Amino acid sequence: MNEPIIPVKVALVDDQELFMESLTALFGNTHGQVEVLWTARSGEEALLKAQEQPPEVVLLDYFFKGKNLDGGETCRLLRAAYPDLKVLILSVSCDLSVIRESLQKGALGYASKEISKSELLRGIQAVAQGDFFLDQTVLREVVRLVSMPVGRKQSDGLPTPTARELDVARLYAKGLKISDIATHLFISDDTVESHIKNLRSKTGASSRYEVGEYLTKHVLWE
Repeated sequence: MNEPIIPVKVALVDDQELFMESLTALFGNTHGQVEVLWTARSGEEALLKAQEQPPEVVLLDYFFKGKNLDGGETCRLLRAAYPDLKVLILSVSCDLSVIRESLQKGALGYASKEISKSELLRGIQAVAQGDFFLDQTVLREVVRLVSMPVGRKQSDGLPTPTARELDVARLYAKGLKISDIATHLFISDDTVESHIKNLRSKTGASSRYEVGEYLTKHVLWE
């Protein structure tokens, strides 16, 4: 006789309501592997709800629009208050500095929001058991950046754009609208805007034309 499945009790913390609704619906079709206790739209709200009902694992966004706490600081505060609680960061950014900060502040896992259902379930189970987890998108990006020849690194000291940010950059520089880029890459408009914001920060570009110049200068067109 098979043993009954004991669901991992999770909380979802993200300021994109549609994304949380999608995850909640997804977890509702996992045959009892995951149970969503509550959702929150900011780090501040998550800290309040955790007092009433601490979950086993928190799936936590890193960037919150217009909020005081980012995902890293929220993670630190949650882990300080509830040492047994595990945190898996879900983010649009694969920036090494963000990944490093998240892990330093107590997260056990870091994954792209483009993660597949099966891989996300595997990550939740790993983190719940106290293991570290990086999804394939993040792992590939880490390997790419670590193994990049010195000549391809930016000489101005700015962080190097991720592979996904470059995908967005090529379409953005060609003049495509946010919605068209989102449709082409099968991601949300908010995710595209986050990638463009990261691109401008990393490249110093302030327009589509300057993003195109950056791609040309660094031989990044495909």
